[in-house]
Amino acid sequence: MKKILGIATLAALQACFTPAAAQGADSWPNRPVRIIHGFAPAGPIDNFARLLAAQFNDRFGEPAIVEGKPGAGGTIAARFVARSPSDGYILYLMASGHASAPGLYKSLGYDPIKDFTMISVVAQSPYAVIANPAAGYGSMRELIDAARQQPEKIDYGSGGIGSGMHLAATLLQARTGVRLNHVAYKGGGAPALAVIGGEVPVIMTALAGMSTYIAEGKVKPLAVTTAQRFAQYPDVPTLSETVAPGFDVTAWYALAGPKDLPPAIVAKLNDMVRDTLQRQDIIESLRLQAAEPAASSPAVAQELLASEVARWQKVVREEGLADMN
Repeated sequence: MKKILGIATLAALQACFTPAAAQGADSWPNRPVRIIHGFAPAGPIDNFARLLAAQFNDRFGEPAIVEGKPGAGGTIAARFVARSPSDGYILYLMASGHASAPGLYKSLGYDPIKDFTMISVVAQSPYAVIANPAAGYGSMRELIDAARQQPEKIDYGSGGIGSGMHLAATLLQARTGVRLNHVAYKGGGAPALAVIGGEVPVIMTALAGMSTYIAEGKVKPLAVTTAQRFAQYPDVPTLSETVAPGFDVTAWYALAGPKDLPPAIVAKLNDMVRDTLQRQDIIESLRLQAAEPAASSPAVAQELLASEVARWQKVVREEGLADMN
């Protein structure tokens, strides 16, 4: 069996390195590249995609255009990318919610691991429970206590059904035994604007992109979802130390493409990501958005994706998250 698999793998590799394929990779890009993501404009994912897109002209002599395809927790965008040609002209800024989709949706129309080529992790950030100061929740304990007294009466916003932030909030409810009323937005800056405007009292969102609002006192972070406190906000406690012992969820973002993306193109893009994320101005820009650069090899990014899909399928099944709002 091993010998048969080895021959098949060798044949597949030889097919990838035909003269035509090599020539296409060598000349890439010779037209604009599209970077797709699954959310509305102005959110952290859109910002990170634009940060990468801004490097293309100087690096490759061709522009990159950022295009959001919001809806269904990012699965509309993922499906579009999975069905696109593997020529390097359609890329995907993948958010961590991509890994939870298999546990939530019966039919995705794509394989969340096999139908994508991972290029590099780009950034990581905690999710956070963010409150409107006027809502009256001074701590996570106060919010959870109020939710126990008013089941399904307290609204919370997220970036959409099936998004990473939705799953983090649903897991929090499962761990604390409370039920909140989910108000789903199409990602981007919509949840932040909703909590600032008092449309919802709290949101679960990536901390990335919230720094300005926190500094201006427009919102109050009640807790972060990571196991450790976030260095940029050392006074903000974790969910684990306040209301949900052992809670640990991180938002991550990665650059990917359709399956079978030519290795030469993957290498060019990985080098671009690494070089970009080593620049001090880029590092400072990310940190202003409460995110940390996290460049990786393609192999490490692929391992992260596989492990996160396996983890969230297990969590969704064991916690019964598919049955919650």
